[in-house]
Amino acid sequence: CKEKAMPEVSIIIPVYNNEKYIEKCIHSVLNQTFGELEIIAVNDGSTDESGKILKNLEREDVRIILLEQNNQGVAAARNLGVKKSTGKYITFVDGDDYLKNDYIEKMYDLAEKESLDMVISGLTYVDESGKELNKIIPGVYKRLENEEWTFRISAVCSHLYRRELWTKYDVKFQSGERGEDMPISLFFSAVCPRINTIQECGYYYVQHASSAIHNFKGLEKYSLPYKGLNHTLAKVQKIGIVNSPEFFELFALRIFSTCLFQLAPGASKVKTRELCNYIENTVNRYFPHYWRNSKARLTVKADIPFSQKVAVRVLMILMKTRLLHPFGWLISNKK
Repeated sequence: CKEKAMPEVSIIIPVYNNEKYIEKCIHSVLNQTFGELEIIAVNDGSTDESGKILKNLEREDVRIILLEQNNQGVAAARNLGVKKSTGKYITFVDGDDYLKNDYIEKMYDLAEKESLDMVISGLTYVDESGKELNKIIPGVYKRLENEEWTFRISAVCSHLYRRELWTKYDVKFQSGERGEDMPISLFFSAVCPRINTIQECGYYYVQHASSAIHNFKGLEKYSLPYKGLNHTLAKVQKIGIVNSPEFFELFALRIFSTCLFQLAPGASKVKTRELCNYIENTVNRYFPHYWRNSKARLTVKADIPFSQKVAVRVLMILMKTRLLHPFGWLISNKK
């Protein structure tokens, strides 16, 4: 049992029925080379042995803080963790993932050295046996010139945030919606003047049968983050953007294009119409001059996959030519 110190970093771990993985997850945090941590595990009403495992782990190390709540979803669990956190910085780990032992130290050192508001790290995709499947290594971030990594890696689990910003702006995840990371990442991309990337992939994102990405059923099963995005866009409009407005707009357009081209095909006409209405109304309200966005050109020199550039450009053309709704009708399940 290690002696408790004032935490520099709060690590928030939402847990729901992760009995197979949570011990490995927590131990990877306890074994970090950076020790000035508080580990806030939020048991979100687990019905398996997760709660019992967490209580045993809590007795192992005074840095572990166990919180219990009825099942309310990952957004509510994270919100509770943020509310109870006391570290200078916060980050998130999902209960079925794990960390390389120097993951926190490297992000913390960079944040301190450069007085950063947010650090963006990479991801290593692994299977349940630990076999590496893929890596996403962030490139160079340069304010106002190359901000694409704020949306190339939008998972909050691969970010380190200055905690005071969450309090200052009353940032919360939107409950009841999937894709709840996207509005959060969109918000911080706009309001953090000091952002940088680290070319490390010490977050291990486990791919398995119960992963949300493998259970995805499209719009019919997926509550898109309409409320969360609306809240973020309204708040940013009020606060103002300290970084590139064009990259911020491109971030939002990329979210909309992902929803349209990856999530909508095969959905019911009702769901597809709802999505098209949302995109059309939101773009017209917050981005009335989207067509002039120089960062959305196919020739732009930014570290963005060509397929993503094309998807955004096609969305813009559909909007400009008023063919968004006919396109939605074509790709929908005509029922």
